[in-house]
Amino acid sequence: MAGRESMRPAPQRGVTLVELLVAVAIALGLVLAATATFVGSRQLFQTHTEAQAVEDSLRFAGFVVRGIVRQAGYADYAPDYIDADGMSATGSNATLLASSADPFDLNIVGARNTRVSAVGNGYGTHDTRGVNGSDSLLVRFFGRSRSSGGGVEPDGTMVDCMGFAQPGPTAGRSASADRAWSFFYVAQAADGEPELYCKYRSEKDGRFRAEPLARGIEVFKVVYGYDGNGDGVPERWLDAAQIEAQATSAAKVADEWRKVVGLRIGMVARSARDNSAPRQASELLYPLGPTFFDVSFKPKPDGRLRRVATFTVMLRNVVKDPVP
Repeated sequence: MAGRESMRPAPQRGVTLVELLVAVAIALGLVLAATATFVGSRQLFQTHTEAQAVEDSLRFAGFVVRGIVRQAGYADYAPDYIDADGMSATGSNATLLASSADPFDLNIVGARNTRVSAVGNGYGTHDTRGVNGSDSLLVRFFGRSRSSGGGVEPDGTMVDCMGFAQPGPTAGRSASADRAWSFFYVAQAADGEPELYCKYRSEKDGRFRAEPLARGIEVFKVVYGYDGNGDGVPERWLDAAQIEAQATSAAKVADEWRKVVGLRIGMVARSARDNSAPRQASELLYPLGPTFFDVSFKPKPDGRLRRVATFTVMLRNVVKDPVP
C-alpha cells in the first residue's frame, strides 16, 4: 500500500485570481513599454528624416542660387569660334549699352513681395502678395560655345537655373536677346506646398517654362548691396523697391540697379508634415539673419520643422561702365 501511495501524482495547484491579474498586468506593462519604445523610435526616425529633407532642400536651393548669381553679367572676351574665313569671332557684352533703361537688359533685377507668372519673361511687380512675402530674382548672363561647331554648341561651362548649358551669342552680334535667363521665385504646388521655382527659356521653342527646384521653401528674400559712390563696396543693403526708389525718374531706375555689387539671400524651408514639434505661437524667424530684424517671418504653429539659410554673394562681373 505504501508503494502504491508513493506512485500517486502530486496534487496540482492552480493559480489564484490575484496571481493571474498580477501576471497579466506585468505582461501588459511589458507590451506597453515595448510599444512606447517602438513608437518613440519611429517618431525619432521620422523627425530625423524630415529634418534631413529640410536641410537637403536648403542646401540644394542655395547651391543653385549661388551658382547662378555668380554668373550674373558674364561675358567671354576670348574668341568664341573660328568662322568660315578662318577668322576668330568674339561675342561679348562689350557693345551692350550700359545706359539701357530696359530692366530686362540688366544682369540683376527683382521685385519685392511678388507673385510671378510661370510663363512669359515677367519677374513680377512690387508688393503683389508674394507667397509669405517672398521676392523674385532675375539673373542674366552670356553663355559660352565650343570653339568648334560654328559657335552654336555650348561647352557646358555656363548653365541656367535648370542646369541646361547655354551657348554663346549669335555670330556677329552681341545682343541682350542672346543672353540666358534664370528666374527664382516661390509659388505653391498643386497640393498647396510652397516650392522654390526656376523659370527659364527653352532652347527648343524659345518659350519660358517654370519648374520647381526645391520643395518646402516657403520664404525667399533678397536684399542688394548698394554701391552709391562707385568704390565697389556696398554702403547699404536695400530691397528691390528701395533700389528703385533711389532713382530720380523712371528713366534712371536701371542706372540704380547697376550700382548693385552684391546680394544677400535668405530662405526658410519647412518639413512636409507635422512632426509634433512644439507649437510656438510666438515663433519669429529672420530669413536674412537677425541683423535684418525688419525682415521677419512668423509661421503658423503647425508643428512642422523649419530651418533658415542665409548667404551673401558678391558680384564678380562688371555691371556698369567702370568709373574713369
